[in-house]
Amino acid sequence: MSFDEVMQRMLPEQQGKSAHITDHYGATNPIRNYRPHDGVDFNYTGGQNGLNLTHPTINSPVDGEVTFVGGQFGTIKIRDVEGYSHEILHTNDQSVQVGQRVASGGSIGTMGGRGPGGPTQFAQHVHYQIEDPQGKRINPQEWWNQREANTDSALALNPVKAWSYPFRAKDGRTEITGRQTFFGAFSQMDDGYFPIGVNGFPHGGVHFGAATAGSFDQADGVRCIADGEIVAYKLDDTYPKLHFTQDDHWAMYSTGFVLVRHTLALPSVPNSPVSASDTQTLYSLAMHMADWSTYLAEGALKRPGWWIGVEAFRIGNADRQRGGETKGARVRTEPKADTRGRYTAGALVGFLPEGSEVRIGEKHGPWGHIISISAGGMISPDSGGTFGGDDDLNGPWYAPGNDKTRPVTPRGDWGWIYLHEQHAVTAPTGVGSVVIPPEPIPIKAGTLLGQLGEYIDYERSTPLPPLPMRQLLHLEVFAGEDFKAFLDRSRARAAQLPAEQKTVLMVKAGTRFVASATPSDRQLADMYPSAFAEAKPTADSPSDGPWVKVQPMYRSPWGHHDIERDGSPVWIERDKLAQVTATTPAWSRFPLQVNAANGPTSDFIETHTRAELEGLDGRDRAVDDQGHRWWRFDVGTADGKSTTGWLSQNHPGSEWVSPWAWPGFEVVDATGIALTDAFQRNLVVTGSADWQEAGKYKEAVERVNASPLLRRLEQVLGKHVRKDTYGRELPKNKYSIVTARALQEAMRLPWLASEISHLILRYESEWSGNMGRWEAITPLMRHARQNWECEVQRIHKLQWWNEVKGKVAGFPDSPVVYHIHPIALVGNFEGACPESCKTKVVEFQTSEGIFQVSKRAFEFVLSTEDYRAHPYVPSGDQSSGVTVGYGYDLGQQTSATIASELSGIFSPEQITSLQQASGLHGDTARNLLPSLANISISRDMALRLAVVMKGRYAQYTVDAFPGVTKLHPHCQGALLSLVINRGPGLVDKPHQKTREQMRSIKSDIENSKTKDVPVQLRSMKSLWAGSGQGGLVERREQEAILFESGMTCNCWR
Repeated sequence: MSFDEVMQRMLPEQQGKSAHITDHYGATNPIRNYRPHDGVDFNYTGGQNGLNLTHPTINSPVDGEVTFVGGQFGTIKIRDVEGYSHEILHTNDQSVQVGQRVASGGSIGTMGGRGPGGPTQFAQHVHYQIEDPQGKRINPQEWWNQREANTDSALALNPVKAWSYPFRAKDGRTEITGRQTFFGAFSQMDDGYFPIGVNGFPHGGVHFGAATAGSFDQADGVRCIADGEIVAYKLDDTYPKLHFTQDDHWAMYSTGFVLVRHTLALPSVPNSPVSASDTQTLYSLAMHMADWSTYLAEGALKRPGWWIGVEAFRIGNADRQRGGETKGARVRTEPKADTRGRYTAGALVGFLPEGSEVRIGEKHGPWGHIISISAGGMISPDSGGTFGGDDDLNGPWYAPGNDKTRPVTPRGDWGWIYLHEQHAVTAPTGVGSVVIPPEPIPIKAGTLLGQLGEYIDYERSTPLPPLPMRQLLHLEVFAGEDFKAFLDRSRARAAQLPAEQKTVLMVKAGTRFVASATPSDRQLADMYPSAFAEAKPTADSPSDGPWVKVQPMYRSPWGHHDIERDGSPVWIERDKLAQVTATTPAWSRFPLQVNAANGPTSDFIETHTRAELEGLDGRDRAVDDQGHRWWRFDVGTADGKSTTGWLSQNHPGSEWVSPWAWPGFEVVDATGIALTDAFQRNLVVTGSADWQEAGKYKEAVERVNASPLLRRLEQVLGKHVRKDTYGRELPKNKYSIVTARALQEAMRLPWLASEISHLILRYESEWSGNMGRWEAITPLMRHARQNWECEVQRIHKLQWWNEVKGKVAGFPDSPVVYHIHPIALVGNFEGACPESCKTKVVEFQTSEGIFQVSKRAFEFVLSTEDYRAHPYVPSGDQSSGVTVGYGYDLGQQTSATIASELSGIFSPEQITSLQQASGLHGDTARNLLPSLANISISRDMALRLAVVMKGRYAQYTVDAFPGVTKLHPHCQGALLSLVINRGPGLVDKPHQKTREQMRSIKSDIENSKTKDVPVQLRSMKSLWAGSGQGGLVERREQEAILFESGMTCNCWR
């Protein structure tokens, strides 16, 4: 946001007048005795009269806390989350008070001219000055404009829109929706716990290995957890080998890694632009990845498609042939670069089935230009479509039937494919060294990063040369020192977001659950039990859950023994529905009631995303007669025991919050923990220290126990009742509470795992730092000193930080970073898209990339074009031609286009007949209808044809409104409807201004003023007002509503 935009926020336009600067920062004048002006003055245009004399409202320039109000100059000071003080002087009155939190754009007072001499000492204006956290006055114009420049740079990194867990479920198909699946698997690992490892050292990541392979499809490789950019990676040629010289043992390990940079962007407050402080950089690290020799030895292993320098690829199975089920890769025309150097897909021209092999020449970002096909062959992009030409090469440069509208490549050009979804066949460049890509490699959530590599520790080392035996992945997420300020901003922003964006259910400590159903209060058949006939679920009964709402029925003893209702509907247990009897226990009202919350009381904060709630077993979720949802959770009580209880969607003690509130997350500092102290403490708490060492290490133990990290973990783990193998409770003491094994056990309990995983660890990265902190442990090694010295060599070889620092823009200078649990992070944001924003989409390929129309928008467009089974010409219309299905006008199409687009929908004979309608309109077209009377189209085929036709109009929409593909699919669909109805033209007819609003929409999109687009759509209604064309007026209104519904969304999945 620029200073001018901030000024307009503080003094919004009124009565056709906008704010303007009257005195700049640093200016001098005689009144101030030539002392430089330390702020910026502004008011409305027009001088000291009119609007400026009415004491107009002043709005806050920022989110923040009011720290001062009043004084001789009518001053209001607001401190933002970064510590800058925004100070507004000369106000006439003030509507805020000290300690109050204000939102940017919120009213704080009125404009005046107050000074020591009274309320009119100065001309009526706003004096705005900024002090930095050190109290130094700075230029507000430069400060805001620099932040806007920083924003452009930050937003160029493409903020995260999609998240993905690192692995699918074991079946290889199912996406995991619950974090506890991962936490439970971690409890099977014998190392790699967060935030303390088995060695007692703070540990910023988590491990996956053989023990977790039973839960996840690890054989398919490691997936990227969020949209981002690969900024560094290393692929070992062969695994390095470590020789433990003291006892002549060997181990192998991977130094390979992939480092991905992610940009978080806070959702905007409606009608407020994004600022630089609204973004935050995170890094995800996949460490100990497979070496090149592993890929060579195991040819079936999937290989990343983003490796640099690869010339040959095997086609994967990420895409499907349009309209069919054949898997492979779509082939496109040359991708186009946007203003930020990012490439968008070209037009679809061909398809390569899975397993085909190609050689690649030129690359544009993730896109590769095919120079030859060495295995397999290209086919039509459409299932059943014609493809190829006379030379039998089946190239994408042919247009079947000489269709002038079909996209093709230049002759001899095999087209382009998306490389990240294919598998490398040849070796990448830079094997064996850290690679910093010349340009960061864009990557999507869920994309393959590589396969798990080897890491053999000392305990598994062997006297023989090592062989692969222990796959291990270390996964972590970290952020630089600016993260804490962003966390504060994010939480402040979350409070401003609308209710539909609050997708996380936070259960506070002290919440009382409903233990179980209330006792049944009746039997099923109440009035006529002896004549009971049946009980059927009512129309409003939930489809799953432990209880079902039914209507009891009885057989009337009179007349024809009709089945009649026996009283009102009741609730029964679902598992008794199949064998229901008159005496089946029943409830007059839903069995769970909030006012019967006499169950367990939670002693922990728990969070549950909508995705997790929807993924619960049917026995653990229910819907009552008011439509309110209930869930059964594991509950951790104050006595450290685990039980279960039911919670409703609006339960006392719970609230729905935005994921941007980072619910449950808490920063803990571990920078004060010395590795030597942590090592000594670990020896004591694991019983490895002898009695002399235990006494000697006591001070070190106390120092570590007094750290913020250990104190917080002790608060959490100290509540858990641990038991030995015989089921006996283990005694608690300050030495045994926080251990790696206690963390391992805690992962099995959702309420403990949730709280621990939400800790954000501030600590020095193990991939950097002075080796002296590791070498300092050597004297403590007793009889393993020589082996430890060998281990220190491995630690040094694993450090990659200094090879990246200074070479990757924005990478932290300091290795002291904030470590965020990767599963807790993904779980917080995955599925965070509000239900009101989610939508299925219909995709069209355009020159700007994929044009996405929401299901709601597409159905709206179809609703405006009635489906007809037989050809027709709209009555009373001389401009339309023979029309089929959903408004497909044959009169507007060439004969070749009709042949191409109707192929597979009509028979060849029918297409020949329909081609006669090409170019015919009005009565001439009507005269053709009798010869077409025997032709019909089903609704499904009409829908397929509509998709083909709308694809052309999607391109017209892109041509008219560049940048439209960056908008929400609701917005894209609204503008597609507009162009289908009015065409893409932006030029007025002579002596008219019928296209003025179309031009304004183009300008609004180009200048990121999308909030004005619905205004222009509604303004168009004046073109048809009073003309009897009320349908067009209503269509514009519905398009405006549709566009508005997508404006506040930054996601749709």
